[in-house]
Amino acid sequence: MNKQNWLPTLALAIIGLGILFLLLGAAAAGLGSLFDLFSDQGTAASEMISAAVFGFLVLILGICFWFVLQKSRGLESADAQVTFPFALWQVGLVIVTTGIGVGVGGLVTLAEMEWLNWLFLPLLTLLVIVPPIVVFYGLGSRGLTAGPRWRFFAIFGLSLTAGPFLMIVTEMVLLLVIVIVGLTYLATTQPDLIQEITQFASVVRQTTDEDTLLGLLAPYLSSPVLIGLGLTYIAMLVPLIEELFKPLAVWLFARQIDSPAQGFVLGMLSGTAFGLFESLSASAEGNTGWAVVVAARSGTSLLHMTTSALMGWGIASAFKEKKIGRLAAAYFTAVLIHGVWNALAAGAGLASIGEYLGRPEWLFNYTPALICGLFILGMMVLAILIRSNRKMRAAMVPPPEEQVQLPS
Repeated sequence: MNKQNWLPTLALAIIGLGILFLLLGAAAAGLGSLFDLFSDQGTAASEMISAAVFGFLVLILGICFWFVLQKSRGLESADAQVTFPFALWQVGLVIVTTGIGVGVGGLVTLAEMEWLNWLFLPLLTLLVIVPPIVVFYGLGSRGLTAGPRWRFFAIFGLSLTAGPFLMIVTEMVLLLVIVIVGLTYLATTQPDLIQEITQFASVVRQTTDEDTLLGLLAPYLSSPVLIGLGLTYIAMLVPLIEELFKPLAVWLFARQIDSPAQGFVLGMLSGTAFGLFESLSASAEGNTGWAVVVAARSGTSLLHMTTSALMGWGIASAFKEKKIGRLAAAYFTAVLIHGVWNALAAGAGLASIGEYLGRPEWLFNYTPALICGLFILGMMVLAILIRSNRKMRAAMVPPPEEQVQLPS
């Protein structure tokens, strides 16, 4: 089997497995939500949002499967060139619809009626999360070709399935290794502390109240050493892993990509898929915090799209033009932007629970600055995406021929 047949077959297999697992997840979450709704468990809305999210992702993956299947069947239409449709009026429309969606959803959650949340929040979650991601992709890919249609959908499908799976597994393994190494070190140097941690863990397992848990964890969460270790993992190690694995499908198709500009578009496509997966998965919040969660996810999706676009440009430059330095620069820039974003977000999250940690001043001293930092960084990331798109388009236009003045 040659590579031309091997890649569509691999994509079909992985996308098909993704559809199967998501279908099972949608069925389980949907049945669970119905059970909780009628038994008044209080988590029905969150489970129904998960069911709607899984169902929507199944629909998207089904479309990807269909177009990749056309390539496997040898249909000429599979090789049609893709240029993502975009018009500036879409920006205004999405701003209006997203604002309405957040407002309506916020009012629904304020009513604190579980059946009302169950009924409206799943659709509103999709309405608020999906359109801004589509518009961001349109802004970044405007005027640039993404290559054959089957490859476009193969990359999108793989970035919705294999990419997130490998990232999650790698991050969990790395975290587990860090914990094991840390506990081994403490066991040999401070055995009394290990015993204290063991007793503390048994108490935490028996406690379900969030306020009680935060009170128990307060001495540890406010420890400068643990804060430093946590930030190292979140702001350094996680970006190193994610920016390497997010454009996994671009790495796979690297030798077939026509130009760095096309790599930019396909890298952004990988980031779009991952941003969609992460944002929808993290938005299953069926209470009064729903509006804040879904509104905040737009910035995170934009971050993933922009950093992956830079990586796609770097990967294509390395394979097509043998410019390894571009790939190194793109990876460093993507990790730096992602790391700063994670550090600001983690800091804001920690400061917001400062009262529970015995540090109430954190909420007022640090949270406003950290949130402003996230906003400014978000605007910078958007500017990088738009500016990069203009440079890619300019690079595709051949320079005008020099006019020669003939002597009179």
